[in-house]
Parts: sequence; C-alpha cells; structure tokens
Amino acid sequence: NEPVISTLPKGLKRFHLTTIESAKDYLIKNFHKKISLGDVAEHCCVSLFHFSRIFKSIMKITPYQYLTALRLQHASVLLETSSEPINQIALQCGFASLEHFDNAYRQRFGRTPSTLRKVHS
Repeated sequence: NEPVISTLPKGLKRFHLTTIESAKDYLIKNFHKKISLGDVAEHCCVSLFHFSRIFKSIMKITPYQYLTALRLQHASVLLETSSEPINQIALQCGFASLEHFDNAYRQRFGRTPSTLRKVHS
C-alpha cells in the first residue's frame, strides 16, 4: 500500500517547479546509471521525504515511475534502431537485470522487448 500523498498548495507548487525541473534534468542525464531517490533529492538540495512528496504532487507519478519511463523510452529507441543484444540494451538503460527490464517493458508496452525486436527486424 502506497501512503497517501498530500497535495501541495498552489503557491508551494510554483515555488518547487525549479526543484522538479532540476530533478527531471538530473534523471534525464543519468537514467543509465544506478540512481537512488536519495541521489536525486541531494542533487535538488531537499530532504528525501520532501522531494518524494513534491515530485509526486507536481508530476502525478513517483520519481521511480518517471525514471523507469525514461529508461523504457530510451530502450525502445535502441531496440528499434540498433542490433545490440537485448541484455546490453537493458544494462545501457540502467536496468539491473534482463528480467527486470523484460518485466517493466512488458508491463508498459504489453509485449516483450524481443517481440518488438522481431517486428522491427
């Protein structure tokens, strides 16, 4: 069960837009690395709890969901445009294992990475 996240007042949301933009920029530049929530919060100079709360309130998804979406988007491009092995693409996109990548990809796109690769080959 995910804890109930309180919404931020509009004035506070506006104040934290730069924090969120900084977080998004950091995630975009580092999605291929092992990133913890603490790393992003530290980059944005806010506490871990505060960062999670404001990110979800403003973006309507968790930082982890955003990071996973970035990784999957990049992986899709590589699957369609390169001949690299799927396990290499998974690692290049920041997934810890092929199994994790396969599960996340199937959940997001409704098919496996290898199915997409066959369609585009």
